[in-house]
Amino acid sequence: MVLPLVAVAQEVRLYTSVDQPYAVKIIREFEKQTGITVRVLTDAEATKTAGLAERLRAERNNPRADVWWSNEVFHTIRLANEGILAPYESPAAKDIPAQFVDKQHRWTAAALRIRVLLAAEGVDVKGYRDLLRPDLKGKSVLAKPAFGTTGGHMAAMYVLLGEQKYRGFLEAARANGLKLVGGNAIAANMVGSGQMSFVFTDNDDADHVMAGGAKVKMIIPDQAEGGIGTLAMPCSVGLVAGARNEDAAKELIDYLVSREVEQMLISDKFAYASVRDAGGDLKVMQVDFPTVAEKMPEAINMALRILE
Repeated sequence: MVLPLVAVAQEVRLYTSVDQPYAVKIIREFEKQTGITVRVLTDAEATKTAGLAERLRAERNNPRADVWWSNEVFHTIRLANEGILAPYESPAAKDIPAQFVDKQHRWTAAALRIRVLLAAEGVDVKGYRDLLRPDLKGKSVLAKPAFGTTGGHMAAMYVLLGEQKYRGFLEAARANGLKLVGGNAIAANMVGSGQMSFVFTDNDDADHVMAGGAKVKMIIPDQAEGGIGTLAMPCSVGLVAGARNEDAAKELIDYLVSREVEQMLISDKFAYASVRDAGGDLKVMQVDFPTVAEKMPEAINMALRILE
């Protein structure tokens, strides 16, 4: 008697720092389209991105994740350079500009997020120098740079300004009463509730506060002539080295870097723009992603020593 063949259900394990409501919506659509089950581990707000990156490092000799999907690119580059991510050239990334794809194909970036200013009504701020204004002393807040996207922002400032000017900026910001708190969402909500006047945060956190009806406004910083521009931070995806479910992992990666997913994240206001048009007319910081990733630990440590 010949037994009928039974299809073996596929599954893939995903570690992601993309905020859970956005990530779950996309994963459920992928499962619907492919029949592949995705086991998802997300990160807490207080340890955003850095916590999961450390978990991947701890598991490198016995990886439990198959795919890494980050809300930024700098931790991803560091993981790739440590051998924790493996090469995979996704056919879905053929229309993504070269600056958003690792030369060794260990990561691909898609869905551009930006740093913005969120300010209370009546507060006129335009860029990073406003953190130093005497009339706004004690009225600004920032997420701790040890976790999340603020660390990449500080590293980009370090690269752009140089060590000496960066140190001077931090010392002046501390003297002007810049307050550090546990995460971007917390910082944005402090402006929304009127506890603080303005904050540098992510576009999605600013949108969330505005959607709640707070009397605030979002400003893209440093866009005027001579300004340094805003930090553009694409989400990034990589195949975990030693992935147990490699075929399903590659199918998930193809989906996560697709134009379809980019547009979902833009429509939901988690991302600001597509990497496929490189942000359009947006004026962005002219920094090299790998250089920022390399300098990130030094920039973060300096910021913590001076600001805390």
